[in-house]
Amino acid sequence: MAVNKATAILLLGAIASGGGAAYFTDDYISKKVKDEETRLSNKYKPVKIVVAKEKLNIGDVLSYSNLAIREMPNNYVHSAAVRAAQSNSVVGKRIMQPLNVGESLLTNFLASSKSSGFSNLIEKGKRALTFPVDVVSSLSGLLRPGDRIDLMVTLNQGKRVTLPLLKDVTILATGGIVDDVGRMSDDGAYQTITITVSPLNAAKITHARNVGSVTVVLRSGKDSDKNIAGNELTHRITVRDLLGKSKRKTKRHPKVDVIIGG
Repeated sequence: MAVNKATAILLLGAIASGGGAAYFTDDYISKKVKDEETRLSNKYKPVKIVVAKEKLNIGDVLSYSNLAIREMPNNYVHSAAVRAAQSNSVVGKRIMQPLNVGESLLTNFLASSKSSGFSNLIEKGKRALTFPVDVVSSLSGLLRPGDRIDLMVTLNQGKRVTLPLLKDVTILATGGIVDDVGRMSDDGAYQTITITVSPLNAAKITHARNVGSVTVVLRSGKDSDKNIAGNELTHRITVRDLLGKSKRKTKRHPKVDVIIGG
């Protein structure tokens, strides 16, 4: 009888332990499921951000007509994206980076103030340099603010030579006409371009224009110098290169012994 009683006690203990384990396991699983649901909810929670309603170029003034509000999953929103609640504070400012339709507006794309001064478009530590271009250098008027270009210089150093001057330079403006809302003229007719460069590079371009001629080369928007051989980025071109002639070899004259006297 005592044995049966002990067995019963052990059996009841086992049942109680099993029930407790099942309870705590179920509670743990429920907590984990709830945490995962919360994580996914925050990850894909829709967030309202400001995007470009139309294609915007460098120098364009932001307004209610060229901006729109779009919802995007929180996980895909850039940390610097302008939220819908901030839309009123960006209206009237200029942008320093081009935007395509539907692209989100980032805070670092904005000029420092709403002032109409063109200096607000220039990045800190940079300088704006304007120089004249002809029809050829302007690519028949196809250059636009926001385009990136390379600059080539042709010099006369005893012989004419052409070489790269600067790479990956941003065009800030084409021409100098500003319309009544502050945007650059887009009629395709201009005789100057304005670029942003460092003070040293501004001096280089100024000197190059005084001692030679500068040509503008438009870069691809998807271009990367990593895909170009290093010698192509620094190679000097002369007439001999155009004609495909190799460097002239120095002729060696045979040694002649000169005997003086008998």
